Amino acid sequence: MSWICGFGLLGESVFTKRSPFRSKAITQAANGEPCTWPGCGTQDGTTVPAHSNMSVHGKGGKIKADDIFIAFLCGHCHYEYDNGNSMTREEKEWGFMRAMSVTLRRLLDRGILRVKE
Repeated sequence: MSWICGFGLLGESVFTKRSPFRSKAITQAANGEPCTWPGCGTQDGTTVPAHSNMSVHGKGGKIKADDIFIAFLCGHCHYEYDNGNSMTREEKEWGFMRAMSVTLRRLLDRGILRVKE
């Protein structure tokens, strides 16, 4: 379980306890995909579903973000995103949001994600 923090209409803090969203279909979809980090595109067999490090996506302590907030990243880009010091926090967040957008589009195109009409 993780806690999601938000603010109500009057600015009061609102905490909601919930279980993280997990999906094997989404995480396994990274196999064989090229890296979605801006400017990378590496397809060397090291691509994994890298989870967002942003609390707005459910990340907290040792709890990973929900599986919907992933990007297909190669080993190098995943390391740099999680542990590297070559980018600022803002650059990491910008890069991840771009990579996640491309990943979500791929999941839609492959039929792994569907939108109810």
